[in-house]
Amino acid sequence: MSSGDDAARAEAQPNDGRDGGNQGLADTTENTSAEAEEPAKAEEVAKNGFRGRPTAYTEVDGLSERYPMNHRPRGSALIFAHSKFDNKSLNPRPCAAHDAEIARAAFKALDFKPEVFFDLTRNELLRELQAVSKRDHSGSDAFAIVFMSHGEVKTRNNMEFVWAKDDKIPTKELWINFTAERCAGLAGKPKLYFIQACRGPDVDKGVNMSRAVRGMAVQTDSIEEYVIPIHADQLVMWASYPGFPAFTSKRKGIQGSVFIHYLAENLKDYANTSPRPSLSSILLKVSREVAVLYETDIGSDNQYHENKQVPYIHSTLLREIYF
Repeated sequence: MSSGDDAARAEAQPNDGRDGGNQGLADTTENTSAEAEEPAKAEEVAKNGFRGRPTAYTEVDGLSERYPMNHRPRGSALIFAHSKFDNKSLNPRPCAAHDAEIARAAFKALDFKPEVFFDLTRNELLRELQAVSKRDHSGSDAFAIVFMSHGEVKTRNNMEFVWAKDDKIPTKELWINFTAERCAGLAGKPKLYFIQACRGPDVDKGVNMSRAVRGMAVQTDSIEEYVIPIHADQLVMWASYPGFPAFTSKRKGIQGSVFIHYLAENLKDYANTSPRPSLSSILLKVSREVAVLYETDIGSDNQYHENKQVPYIHSTLLREIYF
């Protein structure tokens, strides 16, 4: 093939494509005919934009480094605490009421409107999440969920679940209703999820660390349009690393879940400081304190004796959060 043919072929290729993949299904004959058989889709595209992209409205500049925090209350903070379970193989969680109260107080101190729910069934939980996603969130700056229960992992596919009172749900159900295309009122706003639940049975005995000592002790009148991914502006913080358990304690001033204790303590403490630090720095301190200050004391005959725990964060936040 001539160099001219190569150049023509290269020019015909799209500038962007899926790494390691084929062109999108939208360009295939099979998908085109499927769309032709569903004329109703054309109306949806006309309403929502190219390929059904919905439109949401925001006050924030696309490259702003901070999320705006201008409302009181900041938004809703849903706290789901589970203490009793129909499945008798699941131990009761007597710390649930205590953990729910310290979480409620922490988010109230940050100017959220906390709502506490105890021992919801699977259907009640899913209905509540769907109902909240349909509220008018236009007057909110952010949204939060704190979920406390037992957790479970399917080893076959590593799919994670959390338990309601009577049944389990995939963990992703906690946030799936609040993505940008399903809940336009929260599009472009931070959505925060804090999950106290075990993520597996692995053991973490930690590593001894020895410190080496060296030496001596705007505002604009123009309208900007930009597009964000549907899963942007989301932070999920689990109590423990994937595959590992989360612990409760009645030592060192802790009266329930270790993660919830340090999370609530730091959120409430920093709510009273001025200026308030960024949420990322607060959560970094939470992780550090859980990892360094806590170690289980269950008894030497238990595999989880002298075990460590470290929280785990998955974030698609685009900006810093300063409450």
